[in-house]
This record gives sequence, structure tokens and C-alpha cells, in this order.
Amino acid sequence: MSVHQVGASRAVTAKPMPVRWALLGGAAVGALTLFVMSWSETGEPLDPATIVPPERLVEVGGQYRHVSFNLLSSFSYGVLPGEDPLMASASEVVPANIQQLDGQRVGIGGFMLPLDFNGQGVSEFVLNASYDMCYFGAPTTPNQFIVVRMKDRKRTRFVHTPIIVFGTLRVEPERRDGRIISLYRMEADSIGIGAGS
Repeated sequence: MSVHQVGASRAVTAKPMPVRWALLGGAAVGALTLFVMSWSETGEPLDPATIVPPERLVEVGGQYRHVSFNLLSSFSYGVLPGEDPLMASASEVVPANIQQLDGQRVGIGGFMLPLDFNGQGVSEFVLNASYDMCYFGAPTTPNQFIVVRMKDRKRTRFVHTPIIVFGTLRVEPERRDGRIISLYRMEADSIGIGAGS
């Protein structure tokens, strides 16, 4: 038997998956997805205690140091937008006045870009200085945004308007595959809505 005949006989004996198994598999995946979605929506509800009402913003804000994105992004860091990563002169030097913010309780205004919205709220999001950075893909460097995780993985309200995030700031590069993907992280106690940035 020649090589061509062996290849031909294998092609003839191979049987495609019956349509009914494909349909059953798709239905099972769909049912599992709906179960997980319904569990996540009922298992992790929005926690109203994470939201500071407007009338308490001054009181709560007094317990945190006010920090602005103007300060956090006031130095060159990482590869600039539009630069060729292989040719860029990336800077990974964080000024001393920014390093001193590590571990501080701060309040920072900005816009929320959710990372794990489940229908009832969000427990992790990116805080940006500008609405454009959230939804229109404006290029950024690692010192122009903060990765925020709510304390104890609580869920807070997702809003499109400006917010103030109150919590503990970490100034430490986070790397993936050797590249810096973020410089700032924050464990948030609460957010203030309708506060302006």
C-alpha cells in the first residue's frame, strides 16, 4: 500500500462529529454560562457602604490626602504612546515625592473603566484622569492610570460620571512578560459619586 493510499484510507474512515453532539455541547456551555452569570449577580451584590453620599464627601475626604493625576503623571515613565518599544528610551525612575505616596491613604478623582462588572456593580476598575482615556482609547503610560480593587472584593456602583476614590495607594510597577503594565494600584475603601474630579 502506497503512502497516498494510506492517507486516502484515513481520510475516508474519519467521521465528522454528529450535529446532535455539537448542539448538546453548545447547549451545555450556554447553560453553564447562564448559571455562572446568575450566581455572580446574586453571590456578589452591590455594597451600598462603598458609596459616599455627596453630603458626606467633605467629612470623608478630610480623612485622606488629596492627590491629583497632574501630580501622578508629572514625570516621564515607560514607553511614550506612538514610540517604537525597541527604539524608545523608556524611563522607570519614579521621583521621590511620588514614591512617598506609597502606602498613603489618598483621595483621587477621575473616571471609572470597569474590569469585572457583573450587572450589580464592580469590584475592580481602572481609574483614569480623563473620560477620553476610558472609552475612546486615548494612549496612556503607566503613570496616567490606577488599577483599583475594592477592599474585601466588595462591589460598588459603576458610573460614567466623575468619582473620587478613597483608599490606600501603592506605587510599585506591576510587570507581565517583562513589560510594565501598571505603576499605581489602589485598595479602595469607598467612592464618592457626583463629586467632580
